[in-house]
Parts: sequence; C-alpha cells; structure tokens
Amino acid sequence: MNQEENNVPDFMKAFPFNQAEEQEAPAFKKSRELYFETIDLYQEICEALVREPTVVCDGLKEKTDKIAAMLKEDERMLMGLANAPYSYVMNHTKKDILYFPIVAHGVNIAIYALKLLIDLGTPENQLSYLGLAGLLSHIGLLEQPEEHLLADSDSPNGHSEADDIKNIPDKFIEKIRIKDFHTDSIKALVSIVQQEQQFLSTTTLTQAIHQYTMVIHICDKYESLTHKKGYGEISSPIDAMKMLCDKMKDYFNQEIIKFFFNRLSIYPLGSYVQLSSLETAKIVKINDNFIMRPVVMIVLDGEGREKIPPIKLNLREKPTVYIKKALANEALYEKFINLF
Repeated sequence: MNQEENNVPDFMKAFPFNQAEEQEAPAFKKSRELYFETIDLYQEICEALVREPTVVCDGLKEKTDKIAAMLKEDERMLMGLANAPYSYVMNHTKKDILYFPIVAHGVNIAIYALKLLIDLGTPENQLSYLGLAGLLSHIGLLEQPEEHLLADSDSPNGHSEADDIKNIPDKFIEKIRIKDFHTDSIKALVSIVQQEQQFLSTTTLTQAIHQYTMVIHICDKYESLTHKKGYGEISSPIDAMKMLCDKMKDYFNQEIIKFFFNRLSIYPLGSYVQLSSLETAKIVKINDNFIMRPVVMIVLDGEGREKIPPIKLNLREKPTVYIKKALANEALYEKFINLF
C-alpha cells in the first residue's frame, strides 16, 4: 500500500460484509444493485464479444441510461462505489470477473463522465452515446494477455503498454448491436477519446463533441491513477488531481481540469480522510467552490474507536479543523458503505 493507507485498528478488519444493509435507503439499495448488475452484464458481454460475430447490447445501454438517471436522482452511492477500491468491488460481485480491469474501469469511467456531463448540461439524447463511449473505452484490450490487462501506468502521464493496445476497439464495437441506436457514433466517440492528448488540448470548449470526449478522456486517466489494476501503487485522489493539474497541464484543456476539480473534488464523495484531530471521516457532501472544506461524517475517533452515532461536520463552518490526508482502506468501505 502507499503512504496514504491508514493503519486502521485490527478490529476494523473483522467487520462482516454489508453490516449496515438493513438501514440502507431505497436509493442506495437501487444504486448498489444497478452498479453490480452493470458489472456482471458487462462481463457477460465481454465474454460474448470474444466468441460471437455479433452481440446484442440493448441491456448495456439500458443500464447506462439508468446510471445517468440515478446520478440525477441521488449520486452519492454510485460515486462512492466508483471511488471504492477494486478489492471491495471484487468481494461483492456474484461471479469471477475475467475481464475485471476492463469491466470495472469502464463502469467507473462511465459514472464519472456521466456525472460531469450532466453537470455540464449535456443534451439528454447524447448521454447514452457518451456513457457507452466511456464504458467501452478500453474494449480494445479484449483477447490481450493478462499482463496487459493488469498493466499499471508506468510514466508521469499515465501511459502504459496497455494504452497502445486499447487503441484498436473497432473490432469489438463493430460486433455490438443495439436496437434503434447508431453504434458507429460510439465507435467515433471512442476513437476521439483515444486521440493524442495534444490533439484534445487544442480543442476549444465551444466545440461540444470534443469537449465531451475530453471529459471521458480525463476520467479515464483519473480512474487509472486511483485504482490498482495490478500490484503497483495507486495514487490518492488528491495526488491524482495534482498530477492531472500539474504534470498534465500541457495535455488537457485547463478549463476542463478546473471543472473536473470542482465537480469531483480532490476528496471525492464516499472517500475517507484523516482530520487534523486524527479522527477518521467519510466525505458525504462536496461544498461547491470549497473543495478543501467538504461535509464529512466522523466515524472513528483519534484512537480508532467507532463513533456511535457518527458525527456530521461541515468543514466550511469549522476553520480550525482540516483534512490531514486521504485514506484508502477496504474495511472502512465495508463498514460504512451506506453512511451519507
């Protein structure tokens, strides 16, 4: 684990899965079911794309549309799941996910991108295409060796050997069949997402289609940095954001990066932090234009004891309390997944 990992007390590691599920709000339960149903369905489609000449994907479009609708209704659980470690997701899937780095990565990109695109006011009739473009952005990795699927980023701009391979998605997208849907548009969108970063950075915000694909592209890089595909280190959200802002400033339109910061935040919804008081807290709301001062729910005291009940704190109203560091620990997600 990297330096952002928290030394959570041993008792935290023994929490049973889904302990808080009985108190789960209806929207949270629906979001959880939708997330894992999408994971399972996408895995089935990946398997079929490798074997079959054509694959009906109406269900995948339906799931993508439902994700967009749920993000509008209540984004908290979907964003929390997208920010959760891959290990948490793997523990809660109903079956082994053979193409997990493609499947989980794609679903998370779709969630991030749709959240941002909705906030950008993207027309409703374009969300399905853009959501599927995010979901399918790494479909070119099918049939590649496991070492390529599990390849971690190996350079400052997040490029890896797998990035060269994923640039050939046409073979699989051409197999996709969706009723009353122009799949060539998805192929075109994915192609733009895969374009050289320098090309994307020259596109102005007035050119809507390139603006939208830039959003998917930057979500792709962010997800890769903050989720471990193989056995390498991951970046905390704040470090990933710093890299996108600093080391990638020549590659991405700065207005897109600013928008990305303000909407997803360096301390994302559903993630965990250690406060200056040494207490452990979950991010439950982002204060617009105050990304360093979100609303948190304190779940552990400074000695690692559980707060019963958890204490809600708006850091914008408490200037003497600040976030010390981001935390990444699966036990926290298991215990407090429904807490918002």
